[in-house]
Amino acid sequence: MRKRLPQFYSLAAVLFFAVLLASTGWAQTGLGTLKGTVTDQSGAAVPNARVTLLHQETGVIRSSQTSAIGVYEIPALPIGRYRMTVEAPGFKKFEATFLLQAGQTVVIDPQLEVGTVDVVVEVTDVAPVITTVGMELADVKDAQRIQQLPLNGRFITNLFDLTPGVEGGGNPRVLGMKVGSADMLLDGISLVDRFGGGMARVQPGLNTVQEFRIETTGSSARYSRPATVQLVTKSGTNEFHGSVFETHRNNFGGLRARRREDGNKASQYIRNEFGASAGGPIVKNKTFWFAAYEGFRERLAQFARTQAPTPAMWQGDLSNAITQAGERITIYDPFSSTPEGLRMPFPGNRIPSTLIHPFSETMHKVSPDPAGPNAGGNPWIEPNFETYYPDHRDINTLTIKLDHVFSESDNLSGRFTRSWRLAKLYGGRFGYPRPGTTDAGGTGLSDTKVYNSYVRWNHVFSPAMVNELQLSNHRSANTSGTLANNVPWAERLGLPNPFGVTGWPTLCMSGNAPFFFGGCWDSDNRKDEMLTHYQLEDNVTWVRGRHSIKFGGKLRYEYNNIRELQQAQGSHDWGADWTALYDPIGDQARSFTGSGFASLLLGLPTYLSNQYNRGFFYFEQQEIGLYFHDSWKVHSRATLELGLRWDKWTAYEEKYNRLVNVNLDTYQDRFEVVTPKNVRMEDLPGIPRSVLESWRARGLTWKTAREVGMPDNLIPADNNNFGPRLGIAVRLTDKWVLRGGYGEYFWTMPLSQILQTSRTNPPLNLRFTNEIASQQGRNFNYALKNAPSANDFVGKATVETTGIVPISLTARSMMPWDHRRWSDNRMQSWHFTLEHQFMRETALRLTYTGNHGRDLEQRFSINAREAVYNYIARTGKVPPSNRDLLRPNPNWSFMAANHTGYSNSHTLQAEVERRYHDGLGFQWFYTFSRVLTTTDAGGFTSGNGNINATNGLFEVPENVQILGAPNLTYEQRLRLGYYNSAFVPAHRIRWNGIYTLPVGRGKRFATNASRGVDAIIGGWEFAFIGDWRSGYWSSVSSSRYLFGDPTLKADERLEMTIFGRRQRLWFRGDFDPTQAKDVDQARLQQLVPVDRSKRVLRPLGPNFDNRLPQVLADGRITYTSITDTVNWNARNFFRGPGAWNLDFAIFKHFRITERVRARLTADFFNVFNHPNDVSPDSTTGLQDLSVSANEPRIIQFSLQIEW
Repeated sequence: MRKRLPQFYSLAAVLFFAVLLASTGWAQTGLGTLKGTVTDQSGAAVPNARVTLLHQETGVIRSSQTSAIGVYEIPALPIGRYRMTVEAPGFKKFEATFLLQAGQTVVIDPQLEVGTVDVVVEVTDVAPVITTVGMELADVKDAQRIQQLPLNGRFITNLFDLTPGVEGGGNPRVLGMKVGSADMLLDGISLVDRFGGGMARVQPGLNTVQEFRIETTGSSARYSRPATVQLVTKSGTNEFHGSVFETHRNNFGGLRARRREDGNKASQYIRNEFGASAGGPIVKNKTFWFAAYEGFRERLAQFARTQAPTPAMWQGDLSNAITQAGERITIYDPFSSTPEGLRMPFPGNRIPSTLIHPFSETMHKVSPDPAGPNAGGNPWIEPNFETYYPDHRDINTLTIKLDHVFSESDNLSGRFTRSWRLAKLYGGRFGYPRPGTTDAGGTGLSDTKVYNSYVRWNHVFSPAMVNELQLSNHRSANTSGTLANNVPWAERLGLPNPFGVTGWPTLCMSGNAPFFFGGCWDSDNRKDEMLTHYQLEDNVTWVRGRHSIKFGGKLRYEYNNIRELQQAQGSHDWGADWTALYDPIGDQARSFTGSGFASLLLGLPTYLSNQYNRGFFYFEQQEIGLYFHDSWKVHSRATLELGLRWDKWTAYEEKYNRLVNVNLDTYQDRFEVVTPKNVRMEDLPGIPRSVLESWRARGLTWKTAREVGMPDNLIPADNNNFGPRLGIAVRLTDKWVLRGGYGEYFWTMPLSQILQTSRTNPPLNLRFTNEIASQQGRNFNYALKNAPSANDFVGKATVETTGIVPISLTARSMMPWDHRRWSDNRMQSWHFTLEHQFMRETALRLTYTGNHGRDLEQRFSINAREAVYNYIARTGKVPPSNRDLLRPNPNWSFMAANHTGYSNSHTLQAEVERRYHDGLGFQWFYTFSRVLTTTDAGGFTSGNGNINATNGLFEVPENVQILGAPNLTYEQRLRLGYYNSAFVPAHRIRWNGIYTLPVGRGKRFATNASRGVDAIIGGWEFAFIGDWRSGYWSSVSSSRYLFGDPTLKADERLEMTIFGRRQRLWFRGDFDPTQAKDVDQARLQQLVPVDRSKRVLRPLGPNFDNRLPQVLADGRITYTSITDTVNWNARNFFRGPGAWNLDFAIFKHFRITERVRARLTADFFNVFNHPNDVSPDSTTGLQDLSVSANEPRIIQFSLQIEW
């Protein structure tokens, strides 16, 4: 990186000089603007009037002069309270005060009266409550609401959802748009985690944020993203001010109520948040400082529930094996296998103790036994293990800021922030270790350090031209994994560890093994993400006649060093093949036979692997943005907004060119990858020769991008990101404003959606495997048909990694980026807004917003296996045992991505807001949203999906994956995944407010109270945050098929005791109703019949196993699974349970001395202790009433001392 910095500064210098000569950039710093027109009493313009602003907290002065038509504008103003004066010969002096908020443009149109300047006409709070100019739709939260609204955790992102249209907090979906489409800026520096797309892992301290502003749509050309959050750091003033605070909560004495799942005692919850901040002058009216520290300490117990095998099961007794639908699972003895592949079941489904392998005893020792109120339940169908795992988090944030005013024309500002976080979770993360364990899988570890700094210089060239230049840097260093990172667990468990690494291996049981974490003892992959960017921004504001012109540019260099340590310590599987029964006609296992848990008891794995990891990706990218925007005052009551922005992200580049792709134009007949530019594979550093030669022996070849005619960086650069802006603001009357805007915006996808999958692309990566079930692809169904040999058992089975190793003949995983359909994400958005000030400091806003996203990242299927049903229907033959031969190219298994996704959103909003005045401030809004999309991956995810996904991870199927193999176009198949977003509710109401009781000295009541009486009755305040939403759009399981409408009315939703818990039937699902108790069986069986063939939701086939009978060409009948085809069910078509919550806070202010005050706060989160219900199970339709989706009532106390 060090060698490349001179290049960065050279380009920065070029861009800066371009700013001074032509169009350049705008620093998105949260500063505000004052503008308007000065007229006389007749309405005539007053030219050359002097407009002066005094920032009341710092004494800093800025001035301007009206143009020949009376127009003035003063940009780049720090937020705060100002005193404005307007002077012109022959007129009385005009004086006014107003409050400028983050990113706000305040319009004040002074009307001067004839007279002498010795006479002053003074008005106060002249800034209008409604927005009278601009095309953007924005919401501002000031310091009072940031500090006093009840927050369950002092994280600024907890307030983001108080803006209409924002969902998801730190991973915001704004007006239904994807995570990653919103920029989050702190003093103009992006806090977006480049890897995950959401907020940086450690947020700015709450006490450091003076205000924040969220623009949800209609942003001018100075912004590249369709939505922007601007956070503004506090500054020092001419007076020395400061504060110290402590916030504490615990579960003692009922301060934390019991959750449904807690039983008779509330679980542990201890949190301390503390800090101090101060600021003041170094040189009065010139130099100011501000510093703040915040700490966070949390110790709590996380509830965990799962299904754990009983001690009898660990000893081989599987007589209780059953499905929730009542189907018995039969376990077969692999040692009884005949040459034809037939087997005998274990008598009574009990494995003799003489066959139990010692490895199962080892696994039992690290696994939890049943515990909790349903410990006696059957783990095949219901949870029987409950516990609380310790969860510890420590966070620290330090901020230092300096401001200096050289003159009225020049000022300099700079800030440095350092944050660090350490989090440890002792269970429940991808696994369930035995309680008390501190170093096993299922734990979590995260260690993050964030550094953030900037220097900004503002220069006034003339009253008509102002320049703002900013240099900034952001670095986030995150290391994560498990508490087992440094423990040699592979050796302890007796599993292969050829690389001698530490950490917990991934261990899974597949096939009829619903235990622990989806059948697994899993763990979070150890990884490191070192994300750094340097940025130069500059903006110019030029007022000329009726035009306020802004032009600017941004240059950003990213250096993202990412290491994914993907299972070098091992990833192993115990499939059901060893204990299942072979079907010779279908060449497959029979339904409801075998279990991965039984195979584990026998010590018979089906798959062993250890992966070579090549280390860090050194990922580099540059971002360039240029724009021009004109606010044209076409009429005294109308402003037209016209703008154009160009954004460019360079194609991804790895420092050492260690990226590969596949040419999707030629993939069908080639097992070949492509390297960047003209760089030969053999010249890439850090790739062992044995790895390359092993791939070469498997048949893989490689060429360079230039040899095959692909772009140098394997994907093309998108140079066509021109985004127009068009808007208008019309002041219908002094109380009514109509505004609207349209814009097109661009952004690039989070790196997690590229690197979490492409990190394993061959030949840069090699997973060394022992595919026992198929003998490395040379004897398919080996474990299903044969008795095990001595070398098939744990301890004997090994993974070969020395020299040139044989690689399985099964299809190899690869994530190609489709260079034919690759561009940056694009969003067109528009809105119409009507605002009305209907009482003092109170406004009504009615808004319609819409947006259309296209060129969004989209997973799609290519080179897929032909569905077995389609193959048999086409050929009349049983498919080959190697199902990869059903692919056009049997060597490849692609997880491909392109940019063909799209989305549409329409939103209606009604909002009433009162700016805090006379002791009262509040906001209430209602939002109706209709969001449909083909792709909606969340933050910090791989983005991988499947053809039946309903959670925003839809993968476009190929025709051969659809029953009947219809001849659909790609666009028609893409539309199969176009459905309601699962993350945005249709209806949302939120409200918040602050009320100061008008009692005490200087107030409406008891205004003359004595000091002692005032200490009791005065200084009381209340604050609240409320929320109500409808249910999220939901789907039924893709493992079942719909034969009617499963939804129920509220009075049809029966409650019952079933599977060891109290549950409610939310929709007509698939389960055995005879297992239910405490319910009217007649009513229940009308909704969910005992006869499975009459249920609205059920598997297909005569055996209800999703296998359909097909007649082969020779007349035999085979039963074919259709789980590899697109399910016909509607997706996200019904709503889950709604939710509501109310948080409440009581404040008492005390005056200790004339300058020192104290504030005591009691926060009541979920003040009514109302439990919100969890979503129903997508298969059974049952809603678990033994757990709640939200926290119970929690009471916390805070003390803050200010001076």
